[in-house]
Amino acid sequence: MDVQNQKIKPAEQCHSMTELRPEIDSLDRKLVTLLALRQRYIERAAEIKAHRQEIHDEARIADVLAKVTVAAEQAGLNTTIARAVWRELMERSIALEMEAFEKRNQKSGNRLSD
Repeated sequence: MDVQNQKIKPAEQCHSMTELRPEIDSLDRKLVTLLALRQRYIERAAEIKAHRQEIHDEARIADVLAKVTVAAEQAGLNTTIARAVWRELMERSIALEMEAFEKRNQKSGNRLSD
């Protein structure tokens, strides 16, 4: 099933929880699909970065949060929720990237990446 092309009923057209819940479930599936795609980019970043200290980049984290805040405001998403979700997403992504980076270096025997 192509989750990206599924039609979503507007929230305003849902008049009961029975109508609302399947729409939320559909959105959740779309979000999971997009997060899986994002994860593949994170894994690729671990392959590209040469040094461990490149993985946790405070300037990049601040930049992403600023962009997410603007996007949330434009989309009508509560910015407190957006920032909290993205902070957690970035923390988990950094941990995943670090794990992939370490595995790569263990396999190659590379000790110059510290």
